[in-house]
Order: sequence, then C-alpha cells, then structure tokens
Amino acid sequence: MAAITAKMVKDLREKTDLPMMECKQALSENDGNIESAMEWLKKKHKGKLSEREGRTTGEGCIMVVIDDAKKIGAIIELQCETASVAQNEMFLELATAFANKVAGGSEAKPNPEDLRKDPTLDEQFTNVFGKLRETMNLTKCQRVEGAHLASYVHHDGKSGVLLALEGEPKSDKNIAGDLCMHSLFSQPLAIDRNGIPAEKVEAVRKAAMEMAATEGKNESISEKIATGKVGAYYSESVLLDQFHVKTDEYGNKAKIRDILKEAGVSGVSDLVVMKVGA
Repeated sequence: MAAITAKMVKDLREKTDLPMMECKQALSENDGNIESAMEWLKKKHKGKLSEREGRTTGEGCIMVVIDDAKKIGAIIELQCETASVAQNEMFLELATAFANKVAGGSEAKPNPEDLRKDPTLDEQFTNVFGKLRETMNLTKCQRVEGAHLASYVHHDGKSGVLLALEGEPKSDKNIAGDLCMHSLFSQPLAIDRNGIPAEKVEAVRKAAMEMAATEGKNESISEKIATGKVGAYYSESVLLDQFHVKTDEYGNKAKIRDILKEAGVSGVSDLVVMKVGA
C-alpha cells in the first residue's frame, strides 16, 4: 500500500473541500490514487444520501433566474434542514443550477425527480451534500416565458415571485418589480376573474343573499348586496382587481389593471408565487 502523505491529503481536501480525516480514509482505501479516492467519496456520499432520505427539510430557498432579454425564466424551491445551510453559497449555487436547467428546458412544470437524475446536476448535488451533510430536496420548479419577465425574492430567500407581463412597461416607475412585491404580499388566487372557479364566486354570492334575507332585505336589495360582495371578493382575490399595496408610489385607489394600462401593458400572462414549505 502506498504511503499516504500530508500533501496527498491536502491535495484531495482542496479538490473536495471535505474533512482531512475523510480524505485520508479515501486515499487509504484507494492506495493513494486521488482520482479513485474522489470516486470512492462520491459513492460513499450517495449511500449517505439514501440513509438520510425522509428527514425533515423545513428550511431552504427560492431561486429565480431570468435571461438577459427578460423573455424566459424559472423559479424553483430547494429545501434543506437548517437555516445556515439555506444561506450557504454552495447550496445557493446548486439552487441556481437547478433553476438554469428548468429555464433552459421546454416544460412549464418539469418533474423535480427527473431533474435530479440529470448527470451533471446529480454530481453537483452529491458534492454539495458531501460538504454540507444535510438532506436536500428539490420540491417545486416552474418555467415562465413571456413578453417581459420580472421577479422578486424576499431578503430571507424563503419566498419569491416570477411573473410575465404582456408588454414592457413604459414608465419611470419600477412597474414590474413593484408588481412582484405586491403579489408576494397580496397572494392573489388568480390573475384575472376568469381564473376564479365559478363555484367559489357562486358560494360568495349565495352566502351574501342568505345573510341579506335573514336581515329582512327584499330580493332587489339582496341582489345588490350580493353583487357588492362578489366585487369585494374579486378585489381581494384577483390580481388585476387588487389595489396596489405600495400606496406611497401609486396612491390609495390605484388598481393593478389601471396601473398596467397607464404603462402601456395589456395584462399579466403568467404569475408564480413560491414559499419554502408552502
């Protein structure tokens, strides 16, 4: 067996960023051959990955990428076990690699398990696990394509938005970015009224009619009350019907659809809101 020198251990540690004792063990198991030792470590970490399957991954990050033309982008959720790992540079680089893979693909909602099988990403995933020693799960991913994309990720990295506008805003204000922040705060159920299931609207209308009836209102008044309740429901649940949360920038009565129209944008073609664990 070849003698394992300190320099050999140092060289392997620089290549893998793994603990010295683990590098020494790998070299000892492979007669001092660095390349064989690296393969041995990969197989070892693969086994450890399997052992840790099922562990709780309550932390993680939302990662967004958009191409330079702002026409194609992707948003993904990569989970881990602890907040410190969620902020680790290697973990964030792995999340970016997954997001780039989604953006470069053709599926709107690719299967996370299929992405994990990509040889290059799988190797990077295994290497990151070997260094951070935490269970990681790619849980959600979505590709967005449109006329003008924008995104926002909250400062803690745990929530984010990717949306596509039907045209580039002609305004001095940060229309697209502000709309992303608004969407993360308001959590709309749909972009426009057509996105709300008819049964939900009918349930709101029916409840309002029944309440009005118990208060002794006649049918005509009850209908007006129900219409108002449905309108209020749309204002709460539909993005284009909502009032912008940035009142200092847009005023107290500025609806999203009117802000976009004034900026020369006909609407929003896609909206994805993600939160870690949600």
